[in-house]
Amino acid sequence: MRDALRITTATQIAVPGTAGLIRLRHPQWSDYEQWANIRRSDADYLRPWEPDWLDGHLSRSSYRLRLSRFKKLVGSDRAYPFHIVRADTDTLIGAVNLTHVERGAAQSARLGYWVAQAHTNRGHARGAVRALTRFAFETLALHRVEAAVQADNAASVRVLEASQYQREGLARGLLKINGDWADHLIYARLRGD
Repeated sequence: MRDALRITTATQIAVPGTAGLIRLRHPQWSDYEQWANIRRSDADYLRPWEPDWLDGHLSRSSYRLRLSRFKKLVGSDRAYPFHIVRADTDTLIGAVNLTHVERGAAQSARLGYWVAQAHTNRGHARGAVRALTRFAFETLALHRVEAAVQADNAASVRVLEASQYQREGLARGLLKINGDWADHLIYARLRGD
């Protein structure tokens, strides 16, 4: 099946509905400086929504290991990480990922995303989520994509609801955020939705 899909770490996805402003592509080594600078400058902005970063999270060696892990995950059909980049300048503005890909009876994956604070409220997250969801259903032939979001992350809830994800319930203590186990709303979309 993997050979038939021909998905590599060079895969790129056009993002309709953004007037060609953004596209998705797998992370690469040349992204390191942009990625580290955004993550460093937006640390306080991202902290309420993301698991605590490990020591060295922004280091070159950590990024190199991340790229190696990404390549293996794509190659084994386990995850599909993408950077969100401006189409005109190839400037990194965020990321959107399919992780925990399960085949067999489940045919499912989890969705996660972030956008740099300077690029929020422009439809980039919504466009990226919609494009990656379409990739999950049309290219990967998945049946279900699930996303978890904290209830007070109103912007992210709007992105999911605008992308036709349905709220299914609450996962208590799902992820440790800022040292506390945080409850998350579970949203999902099925291929037939």
